[in-house]
Amino acid sequence: MAEPIARKLLLVGWDAADWQMIHPLVDAGRMPYLQRLIESGVMGHLLTLQPVLSPILWTSIATGKRAYQHGVHGFAEPTPDGTALRPTSSSTRRCKALWNILAQSGKRCQAIGWYASHPAEDINGVCVSHQFCVAPASATAARWPAQPNSVFPPDLAEPLVGLRLHPTEVTGPMLQQFIPQAPRLDQRDPEVRRLLSSFAKRLAECASLHAVTTALMEEEPWDFCAPYYEAIDHVGHDFMAFHPPRMEHIRPDLYEVFQGVMNATYEFHDQMLGRLMELAGPEAHVMIVSDHGFHSGVTRPRQEVDPAQWHRNFGTFVLAGPGIKKDAMVHGATLLDIAPTVLALFGLPVGRDMEGKVLVNAFESAPEIERIDSWEAVADPVFESRARDQADDDPEAAAAALQQLVELGYIEAPGEDVQRDIATARAEQKFNLACTYIDGKQPARALVLAEELAQQFPDQVRFVILAGQAAVAAGDAAALGRATDALAALEPQHPQVSLFRAFHCWLGDDIAGALQHFEQAAAAGQENSWLLCRIGRAYLRLRRWPEAESAFRKSLALDEDHAESFYGLSVALPRQGKLKEGIENGLQAVALLHDFPLAHFQLGAVLSRLGWYDRALQAFDICLAMRPSFALAHRYVSLISNRLGQTEKADKHRELARRYLAEGVPQPAVD
Repeated sequence: MAEPIARKLLLVGWDAADWQMIHPLVDAGRMPYLQRLIESGVMGHLLTLQPVLSPILWTSIATGKRAYQHGVHGFAEPTPDGTALRPTSSSTRRCKALWNILAQSGKRCQAIGWYASHPAEDINGVCVSHQFCVAPASATAARWPAQPNSVFPPDLAEPLVGLRLHPTEVTGPMLQQFIPQAPRLDQRDPEVRRLLSSFAKRLAECASLHAVTTALMEEEPWDFCAPYYEAIDHVGHDFMAFHPPRMEHIRPDLYEVFQGVMNATYEFHDQMLGRLMELAGPEAHVMIVSDHGFHSGVTRPRQEVDPAQWHRNFGTFVLAGPGIKKDAMVHGATLLDIAPTVLALFGLPVGRDMEGKVLVNAFESAPEIERIDSWEAVADPVFESRARDQADDDPEAAAAALQQLVELGYIEAPGEDVQRDIATARAEQKFNLACTYIDGKQPARALVLAEELAQQFPDQVRFVILAGQAAVAAGDAAALGRATDALAALEPQHPQVSLFRAFHCWLGDDIAGALQHFEQAAAAGQENSWLLCRIGRAYLRLRRWPEAESAFRKSLALDEDHAESFYGLSVALPRQGKLKEGIENGLQAVALLHDFPLAHFQLGAVLSRLGWYDRALQAFDICLAMRPSFALAHRYVSLISNRLGQTEKADKHRELARRYLAEGVPQPAVD
């Protein structure tokens, strides 16, 4: 085993925390504890996974694996006997989480409040499930017993019960800490009552989680403590619409009262962080992670949308502690990198079946990284007994957790037709799994699932759209044609029809036709960063460099963290003689999205034009590590190596380029 760097690690989950909200507060001195961590450690963006749904994402953070490996595919699932629905269970997870791996390695662990963690797991330490702090409808402040199987070891449940705050115990002065002008509100207004009630519930759950966490940190031994706070996300779904600047459809009277709620929620999390840091002690490592961001500015939805459409693709990452760089940036991190990095901190091997990487650039000295084929192959009878010894569900607790998901808009309210609800839940799981396959670069598998859904539910537009999106990702023009026809038959004016027609042209190498459809979609009111990038990429293919530059700059005006837009500029600007500007944008692209072989290729090409051959070779090496069969990248390496007198290397890469082309290996289209 490698020498451990961390003796204790506090991993704090802040669902939906976003640098766009945090930076102004830190700059204003309103989040001093997070500022201290940033200055004493490293920070960076954390690229999320698709679909952007919390149970899937937090399970990926904890396991280092995508949903098709870990088995959690959504918020709800049928019970094992197929008679009802329940929130996704911890026994559904097919692979070990960090607390399982660390526990079987002798570390004392605390896992508190994570999604898909009920029933609480038997670990070397303490596990508190995500249902423990959610009050059922029948519960009162005086009578709110612990849900069965929500705490391990069970004898800790009773002492922890008294630490929880019931929503009815949230007082007016408590609310005024977040909403100072709350007394001005008309309590007879149904929307006012809904918002205040919702906030009281979120505050109670958050305060309960924090009280439980601090008590356990103080009273129980631990090496790894991982509390998960979901309030930023939950409060955001109700109150981010009131964040400045005011959107036109927001009532001015409500805006005046609620505009500070989101900032106050972030400041509250900073105050809680301060207490966690105090309990952890100065020698502990502290890591802050969020699974995704949350739209807070001009990109906020203006109408009713799926709640996930509020989520931005970049969360936050902070790490501080002994052996970690000071006041530095980490680039190119993803959710899948968290588990490998935690294992490396503890000197434990990283599974080869974990797709992510150890964030070595966070360390003052690169850690020794050992490998293991899979932690699933390491016998652990306790973990393996979970599904076999699964406890019976508590219907009331399950109903309370489901109702919370209904209130947030993540699932539909269960109806009287239980079998219909179960069929809907299974379809939703299959939908999410297909999205995961697309994101994991396995579009052919996604297409099979999507077409099954479209055939099973022919009147469901979203399943037809998914089939078209999977077909685009797979480059299957025939399947895209089928999806386009089906969608046009269901809803001829649906905006996705024109987009599918654009992609059909693209797959047929009719770039001008694709551009026409993309621009029609933009003119019809669909303009967003993604669509502007499609327009920009079309202009690149048509070699219309100024128009391409304009499209990418418009995209960045809407989303300043859009990696593809920076890549587009790294192509368009050098073609107009602006080589150094192109390099700057290329570096920004790969900083945001490291797994972007075309961006590394483009960087190498422009660096070589400037005669910066060593840096160009580094960029091409990264590109080829991701796409080993990229013939044009091999040709560039061969040419540069020849110029540097490295004839053996030049010959090797020339031969690789020739071989991949001769074998007909598919090549990426270069803009």
